[in-house]
Amino acid sequence: MNPIRTILPVLSGMLSLTCFAQYEVTPLPFNTSYADEVAAVPINGGLLYCSNRPQSMLLSRTDMSGEHLFQIYVAYRKDSIQWEPPHILNRNLREKSHIGPSSLSVDGNTLYFTVNNSRDNGIYIARKTQTSWGKIRPFAYNSPKYKTAHPSLSRDEQRLFFASDMPGGFGGFDIYCCKWTGNGWASPENLGAEVNTPADELYPFIQGNGTLYFSSSGHGSMGGLDIFSVQETEGEWLMRRHPEAPINSPRDDFAYAAADDNGWEGYFSSNRAGKTVDMFAFNSLSRQVQQPLFPVFADCTEQKKNSYTYEFFEPGAIRLDTTTFYYEWNFGDGNIKRGEVVEHTYAAPGTYVVQLNVIDSLTGAFESRAADYRVEVRDAEQPYITAPETAAAGETINMDALKTNLPDMRIEDYYWMMGDGTQIKGESIRHAYPARGNYRIRLGVTGVSKETGEKVKICVFRDISIN
Repeated sequence: MNPIRTILPVLSGMLSLTCFAQYEVTPLPFNTSYADEVAAVPINGGLLYCSNRPQSMLLSRTDMSGEHLFQIYVAYRKDSIQWEPPHILNRNLREKSHIGPSSLSVDGNTLYFTVNNSRDNGIYIARKTQTSWGKIRPFAYNSPKYKTAHPSLSRDEQRLFFASDMPGGFGGFDIYCCKWTGNGWASPENLGAEVNTPADELYPFIQGNGTLYFSSSGHGSMGGLDIFSVQETEGEWLMRRHPEAPINSPRDDFAYAAADDNGWEGYFSSNRAGKTVDMFAFNSLSRQVQQPLFPVFADCTEQKKNSYTYEFFEPGAIRLDTTTFYYEWNFGDGNIKRGEVVEHTYAAPGTYVVQLNVIDSLTGAFESRAADYRVEVRDAEQPYITAPETAAAGETINMDALKTNLPDMRIEDYYWMMGDGTQIKGESIRHAYPARGNYRIRLGVTGVSKETGEKVKICVFRDISIN
């Protein structure tokens, strides 16, 4: 029986959220001064968006009040700078109706879109055919008693987020979610008070990494509608974030949609430039100034806490309560304890020789040496992030990987992913988080296996709280 047990503390994870780093914001080239261009959604090679621009000089569809109808447009990129002229996705999705914000399945074959007219305010679903869009059907939870709008389908198509003023909410429009059961959508679930307020919450967008963006006129916005984000943890939506300028402004800012899981690029809508609503593209400046090519670390595990605490006991111990003897443990680091079962924490890794002696309690004399043990105290074999548990927003933090312990690997490079869109390369780094929140730091290490010569990538994560 092994007389030594390692005592491993349990680390509790903290919520990880994307920080809104500094962004460059530019208007999209097909904005107009006479119409609204709204709610861009990235698709393969381009964008879906809504516009009420006149369709031609001779023909332009209007609603009963004479307003130009919103239709879904598609625009494809020519290259990284230029766009093809936008065109209507389908003219017959819904007659004499405003066709509003939409969401497209990953395979591009299912479209969820908003319909608004004097009689009908809800979400509809269309399937792509060889030549057009058809098989149009209403969302299961549309109702003449309330509105549903602004659908956003998760990447795995298992959840549908949308806005609604259905009864039982917090007031105004709230954000809801339906889960796919295999046979249809389950009943809508209100996302709760961390998301919804007595004001309006609109335009949900579920990002590929699980972050949910939405727009709200509550939560202490900078003015009108502002963009916020939350992330789900243990079934609850927590840690609401509010990006600063240039994403939000004193005007209405809404319909955020990221083009990648890191939130480095994407789109949003705003009336900041004038009387009409325009669409803007954003691009992270943090990504531009950091290392442009980082390896992909697909399987990051939580960093283990190195434990130097051990429990010692003697398997063949005699019953000391019937004698005048006691056990004395010499741990080999200058510390001594008495007892049949004792616990000791070493200050650092190393090799220690532990001696178990039997002492006569009456005379204090050494009677015999019961056993000697060699204890190898080692750090866990892993990359290791040395960083504070907490820091202040704007404070420059020193971090390093100097305690990385990978004895079977010749390390080549260290890659840091800071949880706010920033990436840094190096064994020792410095970083400042611009805003409060909880962030997940990932440290990836690349190298070569000493045994096989094959390339190796290993990644760990731990969390930091910025106050």
